[in-house]
Amino acid sequence: MPCPARASISLMNDRIDFFCVRAEHQGSEPDDALTMHEDSWAYCAAAAREPHEWQALPAGGMSLDDTKQFVRRHRINPVATTGPRSD
Repeated sequence: MPCPARASISLMNDRIDFFCVRAEHQGSEPDDALTMHEDSWAYCAAAAREPHEWQALPAGGMSLDDTKQFVRRHRINPVATTGPRSD
């Protein structure tokens, strides 16, 4: 009797490969928000659902703690929602 087909399961590791650079998703204190992007772990400091703007972390990815420190060092300023516009 033939074996039923098995779905391929990709094994996850604890490395984060992407972080969100969308200005609206930047906060004063990064959150522990992980999601999937291109079959890899991705981190959004705001724990926002969508839409994201993903940027790759350095080759090999990072742990959650290292990712949070990286995001703090490479902070992207949020877009001001009030005030005068220059356009």
